[in-house]
Amino acid sequence: MFKKNFDAIEIVLASSLVVFFVLFGFYVPTLGFLGLLLMAVPICVITYKKGIFYGLLSLFLSGIVLAILLPYLISVIICAINFSLGIVMGQILKKEKPINVLLATTAALAGLFALGIAYFILTGPKDLMNNLYAAFESYMISYYQGSSQITTDEIKQFVKSLEIYLPSLIILLFFVWSAFQYKIVLYILRYVYRIEIAQFGDFKEIRIPYELSLLFLISLIASFFPISSEIKNVFLNIELILTLVYMFAGISVLLYILSKKLFFKNNTLTRIINFIIVLLFVFVPFLSFLLIFLGIFDSVFNMRKYFHSKF
Repeated sequence: MFKKNFDAIEIVLASSLVVFFVLFGFYVPTLGFLGLLLMAVPICVITYKKGIFYGLLSLFLSGIVLAILLPYLISVIICAINFSLGIVMGQILKKEKPINVLLATTAALAGLFALGIAYFILTGPKDLMNNLYAAFESYMISYYQGSSQITTDEIKQFVKSLEIYLPSLIILLFFVWSAFQYKIVLYILRYVYRIEIAQFGDFKEIRIPYELSLLFLISLIASFFPISSEIKNVFLNIELILTLVYMFAGISVLLYILSKKLFFKNNTLTRIINFIIVLLFVFVPFLSFLLIFLGIFDSVFNMRKYFHSKF
């Protein structure tokens, strides 16, 4: 009986925390976004500890309260996000590696987002998305009107690029959001419940599977073929995501190489020098180009073996 009562208390507590974070996010200026970032954490924790049934109960209870306090559509969106970040992450957290957890959560968020966009397109006004982009372009032009630094053509080009790359930007945003929540859940389980879960390995040891290099090559070649703009945009989004992936892989290799050489006897000074070098490679265009290819070459040839034998 005590265990059942304790489980019920945990469900109510998790639901209450979700409602608190959501209301904090909507009604507190500036810092409110932290509440929206953390709103699915209680559901994720209780799903991991108690199972999917208790997680769904917490989601259901918090959804009822939010539907009373907030507009119906907003409460549905919040519940969908909490399902992806809470139920999905909490359920697979026990079985999978961290990267697989993040990919699954990102896929769940992206899938729900795509369904939501499809619903609004099918049920809303004709050419809804085109109208939104046109309104955004008009706003940007009026905002920067009279500026000597930004021209109207540059604004139109920016909006066009945003229209093309919006799917990949949304996916990257969901991935970062999932990674942020994963770290929060990790700390809560470790320091509150004394539960250890899998962590990411050393960043300097990250290596991308070589199969992705073939997909990256196909996406690069496809952008030059006379195919429909919709299909070409898909490959352009894949190219953007993999470019960022290989840039991080290149940073990993660069840090591995730098870790084998001490510039100073003082480790702190060496870390500062290494950090400056990495920043130069990231922000200088030519060096960032080399960084991407460093990640690609490591994916195919495992460059760490070569540098390991040299040092």
